[in-house]
Amino acid sequence: MSGKQALTAREAANELGISVATLYAYVSRGLIHSEPGPVGSRQRRYRLADVQALKERQAQRRDPARSVETALHWGTPLLESSITLIENNCLYYRGHNVINLARTQRFEDVVGLLWTGKHDGAAIELGENHPRERVPIELPATLSPLERIHARLPILANAVIAAYDLRPQAIMRVGRSILGALV
Repeated sequence: MSGKQALTAREAANELGISVATLYAYVSRGLIHSEPGPVGSRQRRYRLADVQALKERQAQRRDPARSVETALHWGTPLLESSITLIENNCLYYRGHNVINLARTQRFEDVVGLLWTGKHDGAAIELGENHPRERVPIELPATLSPLERIHARLPILANAVIAAYDLRPQAIMRVGRSILGALV
């Protein structure tokens, strides 16, 4: 690496505002790459681009509002995900364009895609609540739809005994019954 593209350990640590020991920990975690320094020396050099990228991530953590603001302008993802992808000003769920899904698929089909990762036409039918999981909940008519969901969800979570079964099929069945009760 040329001098402009690499920093010494002390320079990299100073740039990040950390100790050299913390820099070494970042290298061991793969957050910053290092390469051998001058021939005959045991020194290492640290990529300036890695240091700058890590510094930007630190700034985003200190100011999450700024981070979200820039992410909403199709910037850097806040979190890697196998469920969603933002690319070329488009949003994808499990590799399917969200606009196309909204135009061509039922809500239940998209839920099935999100939960199972499969887009095979096998919808998650929301109307199949188990009789023991039907919980009549009387709420004031003055509540907004979001307020109704906020009020119902803890009641449903408490009433659905199967919610403690963590097998994938059971989770889907319970999720289906809760979604059915909410929508």
